[in-house]
Amino acid sequence: MDNSLVSKKTSKKTYHHGDLRRALMDASIEIIGTTGVDSLNLREVAKVAGVSPGAPYHHFVDRQEIFTEIAKEGFDLLEANMLHGRDSGRKDSIAKLNAIGKAYVSFAVTHPGHFRTMFRVDTHNSEDPELTTSGNKAFEILSQAIAECQKSGQAPKGDPLPLVLHAWSAVHGLSGLLIDGGIKKIPLSQSKLIEMLTKQIGQMFEALALKNK
Repeated sequence: MDNSLVSKKTSKKTYHHGDLRRALMDASIEIIGTTGVDSLNLREVAKVAGVSPGAPYHHFVDRQEIFTEIAKEGFDLLEANMLHGRDSGRKDSIAKLNAIGKAYVSFAVTHPGHFRTMFRVDTHNSEDPELTTSGNKAFEILSQAIAECQKSGQAPKGDPLPLVLHAWSAVHGLSGLLIDGGIKKIPLSQSKLIEMLTKQIGQMFEALALKNK
């Protein structure tokens, strides 16, 4: 079951097995995935988890601590998804880059509660070192993939940062549109949209590489 879509029944079952902190996390992820970051409050978290209103305070000081923990978990899951996409038997650098992009968007679609929290930096504890480390990993995976494309001649040489920012902005933007329902009128399935965008990123990099030869 997707971690971002845990039911009340599941949360209660988890609590009865002794892991109240996990049940509260799951309830928070469910609320955020359904109604957004700003809707989260600890009383509602307790209600969804099926526990007393004061129970969350035994595990989390405040909302910021919950948001920070969800963001850390989300970045770890995103890293795992991107690495899985990259390492799924593809040898071509552009194919690996496309797979990483698909993994990024697919993660957002299947984990909206995590995804919405991860990039709302105003809700996090910015001084948490684990969050900083986790948050950098996905960026590093994308940066390394683009550096490989440059090395293989499938992306223009030079400073890779503009290419990284372009690719990241594209997949992140599509992710937000998909989970918030911003492109429902486009007559294409989610999988087709993801395939089209990630393929075009690779094609653009290859075209720029040829132009600069």
